[in-house]
Amino acid sequence: MRFPKANCTTLLAVLQRYVRLGYAVLPLVPGEKRPHFRLVPHGLKEASQDPATLEAWWRSCPEAGVGILAPEGVLVLDVDQGEAWEALRRDFPALEAAPRQKTPKGGVHLFLRLPEGVKLSASVRAIPGVDLRGMGRAYVVAAPTRLKDGRTYAWEVPLVRPEALPPVPDALLARLLPPPPPPREVWTPVEGASPKRLRALLEAYADRVVATPPGQRHNTLIRYAVAAGGLIPHGLDPREAEEALVAAAMSTGLPEKEARAAVEWGLEKGRQRPLVLPSPRLVLSIRRRLREGGKRHGRA
Repeated sequence: MRFPKANCTTLLAVLQRYVRLGYAVLPLVPGEKRPHFRLVPHGLKEASQDPATLEAWWRSCPEAGVGILAPEGVLVLDVDQGEAWEALRRDFPALEAAPRQKTPKGGVHLFLRLPEGVKLSASVRAIPGVDLRGMGRAYVVAAPTRLKDGRTYAWEVPLVRPEALPPVPDALLARLLPPPPPPREVWTPVEGASPKRLRALLEAYADRVVATPPGQRHNTLIRYAVAAGGLIPHGLDPREAEEALVAAAMSTGLPEKEARAAVEWGLEKGRQRPLVLPSPRLVLSIRRRLREGGKRHGRA
């Protein structure tokens, strides 16, 4: 059944509002959540902000559902059940003010702003019942989409432009980021946090950033920036850490502005969580025992 002309006009007005707010839109299969591959054969890659394109899509299939693709820098928390949402807003009361729409299953989509230079993987599922969407890489179904069983999506707190979104609470962001790697042990003759040892650890982190394959460079840079920040309370010079990691990131092809923003953010977060530095003698003792155990079991 096709929508009456008046309803189609109303729908187009909703789509154009999403576009004016700065969000790209794509059509979904009627009653479903997947992209309408007759209209957008390449899926979310064809999400558009062009009013003429949107009108052509929905004139062709007025029953199509609506997907919105938040731009890079906008994190959408896809909370799949009401229980998970209750736990989130209990732990992070500031989320109450974030734009959100209620989903047919009783969950919510929460729209938040990421700090400049911070990127997250949409595959991360660090909190049970919460998926990461948006960020220019994963769309969410949006009102006024109606599923086959008649259930709908509805905005409880209106959507706003990306720059007006509330930021992701720091404590929540810390849970979503991958944990910093343990320090890569580097032997120095002096125990503790000697300048030589700290510099050796920083160099090891920079080497790991340089060796990161494409597609993982930004997040790896953040991880090692957080780790290096954990060395600052032990005496590592923050300016030295910043320059070493930015130079390493730029050598892989990351733009300086992106690299510096990621490093500055990671160092600050890491500074708040000092790393525990095990004694080099203890590390050598463990390695010696492992080697001896390997020889006893016939391993080279």
